[in-house]
Amino acid sequence: MSGLVAGNGVGSGGTYEGMAPQAELVGYKVLDADGNGYTSDVIAALSAIVANQTSLGVDVINLSLGHVIYEPAATDPLVLAVEQAVAAGIVVVVSAGNLGTDPETGEIGYASITSPGNAPSAITVGAVDMQGTTVRADDRVTDYSSRGPTWYDANAKPDIVAPGHRLVAIAALDSSLYANYPEWHVDGNSGNGNGSGGQATYLRLSGTSMAAAVTSGVIAVVIDANRQTV
Repeated sequence: MSGLVAGNGVGSGGTYEGMAPQAELVGYKVLDADGNGYTSDVIAALSAIVANQTSLGVDVINLSLGHVIYEPAATDPLVLAVEQAVAAGIVVVVSAGNLGTDPETGEIGYASITSPGNAPSAITVGAVDMQGTTVRADDRVTDYSSRGPTWYDANAKPDIVAPGHRLVAIAALDSSLYANYPEWHVDGNSGNGNGSGGQATYLRLSGTSMAAAVTSGVIAVVIDANRQTV
């Protein structure tokens, strides 16, 4: 996610540069090596960011995570933490979830947005497959991308969709993803998979988490451009 937001692309000759390579990142680790964690830790991180917003200089929060919605947005503790951050003037970007397809029937379903993607003030992002082209005519929302309306509240989500399918970004070489899925490795020097031609330091991944990171990077660029012109 960090690479999609602000990777400098040096290891790939600029090929896999992030959306906002000049952005400064502040990382709050709330998930373990396998991508699991506690909602309370995410809430604690959001509260800490709000409390230290000025000293950290945070403009955008990227939440490439979520869990199944268990209650209305008005009482969901994670949603309330997101709403608090937005009220403090921070743009919060959240992945919509990857539950768009019924695992048993393979059919595309609805009302599968995850929390805190149901937060009214969050920018909730679904994933688009660009089909490997630069034209928009063949872009399609991926089957796995969660669709609205939101459970309980029936609010319209996601707010937008963004590229999120088979995106390449810098890898954490000591991560479980890198260790367990060599077929996702991409050699920055050659652009080929499985490290051919050099050390594989990049990963090719798909999901609304990637789409959220792309969106966060774009928002960072917009905010910076606005400050430069005011």
